[in-house]
Amino acid sequence: MAARDVDAVDSRVVKALGHPTRVRILNVLRDRELASPVELSNELGVALGTMGYHVRRLEALGFIELARRTQRRGAIEHHYRARDLLDGSDAAEASPPPSPSRGLGAEAAAVAREAQAALASGGFDAVATRADRLCVVLDARGQAALARALPRWQAAVERIAAASETRLARARQPAPHQHQCVAVV
Repeated sequence: MAARDVDAVDSRVVKALGHPTRVRILNVLRDRELASPVELSNELGVALGTMGYHVRRLEALGFIELARRTQRRGAIEHHYRARDLLDGSDAAEASPPPSPSRGLGAEAAAVAREAQAALASGGFDAVATRADRLCVVLDARGQAALARALPRWQAAVERIAAASETRLARARQPAPHQHQCVAVV
């Protein structure tokens, strides 16, 4: 798969989850079957115009879909539902990990699972929170180079964490409740 395709998927996820209101909308739609922009506006305390904008963005990005239209006092109310892409179901979790040769659909599913985990923990609102994913094609020499680099990277992360713990202990500050989790696949 071309890096450009992966970037397009990552970009779509970042755009969808890059605003706290969109994260809140997805959380509501994950918990409820359907909701209209009016209902979301009332529930989340966000102006209807702003809500409409974020709902349109999520729909355009493919994270929600129009499920039903209802006639309301001379107007039509639109009801949306979250797409199965972010449902966190066992079927999605049981799928094999993506590989560069499996195509954009597999990569999109993997990114969606990671986004679902971020949604469950409150989204991407923390200052240092980020999600990175890089699929590469490696020959035997590249695999060997990566195998040598990853332990050095992990050791650097562990040194940074240990230094942070020491500084917190010296300052007699409690460890923050939010931890930075680092994963290597």
